[in-house]
Amino acid sequence: MRKDRYTFIAVAYGGAAEIVPFEQAKTFWVYCLDGKHIEKRQLLSLYAETGSAQIEEFCGSVIDVVICRNFSSRAIAKLKEKGMRLYTFDGGCDAAVKKYLNRELK
Repeated sequence: MRKDRYTFIAVAYGGAAEIVPFEQAKTFWVYCLDGKHIEKRQLLSLYAETGSAQIEEFCGSVIDVVICRNFSSRAIAKLKEKGMRLYTFDGGCDAAVKKYLNRELK
């Protein structure tokens, strides 16, 4: 559980603001939220060669929430084990974060 007031959201980015499946994403937009306010947004690039290595690399981050088009069962198990909340969305990155803030993601 985080001890600061921030929430870090990673949205799987595939270019042209399109959200891609977790295992296909090599880049994520990471949003730093302070309550319902976006403090900062920046790109996170992963350099893992395999899906397993990508999951392990990602699990070592400070991410609280992950949004992508879909997840493999292996990714779901590993990311949830690290305490991350997972959501799916089929649209743009900024739109996904707005839906999250409005509690409209499942």
